[in-house]
Amino acid sequence: MKLDTKKDLEKAIGGLFFMIINTAIWTLIAEYYLENRDNRIVGLFIGFVILGFVFFYVRFSKFHKALPDSDVEIKTQEEEKKDKRFLLIFGLEGLGIFLAKNILVNINHNELFIPFFALIVGLHFFPLGKIFKRKFDYYMGIWTSAVAIIGLYMIIQKVTTVNIANAIVSICCAISTISYGIKMVISGQKAITNKGN
Repeated sequence: MKLDTKKDLEKAIGGLFFMIINTAIWTLIAEYYLENRDNRIVGLFIGFVILGFVFFYVRFSKFHKALPDSDVEIKTQEEEKKDKRFLLIFGLEGLGIFLAKNILVNINHNELFIPFFALIVGLHFFPLGKIFKRKFDYYMGIWTSAVAIIGLYMIIQKVTTVNIANAIVSICCAISTISYGIKMVISGQKAITNKGN
């Protein structure tokens, strides 16, 4: 029996919950800016992915509840520090998004909000990668930040319409959250498999 099964499942469950919410948000934003040009195909396709995540979320949650309390590990001081740093980064991310929105509205450049939103989200992955020692966070940070910068470029240089640029950025951010969700599904499945061994 692996003593970290419950903790590993908690991480997978928490991560999946965030990815379900974030994927849904980015998909709704994409569909808003696509203005039904795609006949809602993007929303339907990603919606099926979200349903898959919900299935695994429920599966992992049920398995987690069935584990005996003896499988619970008490958090170390190091883990508590990491959790506090995570909350700080999450708070700063929210503050950054709020400030970006207000500044852009006040300087009459609200059309740049979605790429700035994506950039702030992308940048938050870098300190998370450092704190939790996860290479995957760096990949997500690079991808999301690059997509945001490309989106800014497309809007500023008028490469395409603001709506199309924002839709592209949103779809690419949804791809990012889907990738992270898949990683959480794999982690959760691994934790369940470990429990069986």
